[in-house]
Amino acid sequence: MSEHDSKPRLAIVANAPSPYRVHQHTRIARELNEVKLFSVFKHERNNQDYTLDLPDEIGPVVFGKGEPMIGKNSPGRALKQWSRGGEIIRWLTANSIDAVIITGYNDLGLLRIIRWCQAHSIPCYLFTDSNIHGDKATGLARAFKNWYVPYVLRKLTGLMPCGSKGQAFYDRYGGKQKPVFFMPHEPDYRAIESITDEQIAAMRSEYSLDPARRYINFTARLAHVKRPDLLIDAFARIADARPEWDLLMVGGGPLEDELRRRVPEALAGRVVWAGFQDGIGRLASLYRCSDVYVLPSSYEPWAVTVLEACACDLAMVSSDVVGAAAEVVIDGVNGRQFRSGDLDSLTDALLDVTDQANIERYKQASAGVLADWRDRGDPVEGVRNALRFAGILPPLTAQTGPGHSEPIEAGAA
Repeated sequence: MSEHDSKPRLAIVANAPSPYRVHQHTRIARELNEVKLFSVFKHERNNQDYTLDLPDEIGPVVFGKGEPMIGKNSPGRALKQWSRGGEIIRWLTANSIDAVIITGYNDLGLLRIIRWCQAHSIPCYLFTDSNIHGDKATGLARAFKNWYVPYVLRKLTGLMPCGSKGQAFYDRYGGKQKPVFFMPHEPDYRAIESITDEQIAAMRSEYSLDPARRYINFTARLAHVKRPDLLIDAFARIADARPEWDLLMVGGGPLEDELRRRVPEALAGRVVWAGFQDGIGRLASLYRCSDVYVLPSSYEPWAVTVLEACACDLAMVSSDVVGAAAEVVIDGVNGRQFRSGDLDSLTDALLDVTDQANIERYKQASAGVLADWRDRGDPVEGVRNALRFAGILPPLTAQTGPGHSEPIEAGAA
């Protein structure tokens, strides 16, 4: 076998491609060159109509050509999902896969793959963006979940949540018995860092953003779960006290007309509607035109936009249920967290971060907060350490004296 063919073979089994997943897999393929990566997708199309090129370097393998992911968990598709799991198992067998990272357990196909890995002693790790704040099942659903999640966890080698809120979710179901390695979705930080002054100036011109004014940025889908209505109401409360501040709404969605009507007439000229933006270049340029980022969601499993905004050195405001906010919105350091759904709490947070005595301090702190998270939560290192733990890659060693070293157990997150 050639050196290339002799590398351990890792398959990441995901539902469908998305920009953040392709970016994550590209980093793994480039930086974890000790293994051969295969990106196995159960469906060709995601719930959102992304236009994506799947680079050869991530080893794309697509099942369900032309098939959307939406509706995959409907009862009528259960047998199809079971059959799809069997197709993927045959592919894993034929390609001598040494380890699997599976991105979910909520359909029969994914469960079938997990069971197969355990039966054949193939290390299998679970990636999800689960968040303890979303664990609200009741009644029969709660009873089933209390049985099913521990059943799945017992069959896994380890867990790879996005962050601490995901770890807390699995702790509730016995996850403390498993090693944990963070594998978060993240933006393309290099693309954000490469944004030029010319790009920023072009976006200022396109949306008539005054460089002499300050902007509160909301970048998310205009949907109820994101609570843009709460932000508009809070902005209306602080507008008189903060006459130099405007609101920049970035994103499209079903609530746009309703939200426009919600803005008080006297403030209509202080709210800019930028609509949906395609590509990190335009998004990051609009972040760079802003001073504060706000995500008021009533529930948010992870939220890569929080990491994008933090990478653009904004002061941060987030509800306390957002997964990524637990890692990069440090209350009183680079911004504020507020009680989800609480207008008074959000208003207080906005008054604090927009205070002239605080804003620059918060903005300057975001770089250090993000650097700390990227050190703790690097997805490539998470995968590398998971494979070390499973014995797929050799363990770390530390020199303890001349000519002598001893293994160090791979550290969990």
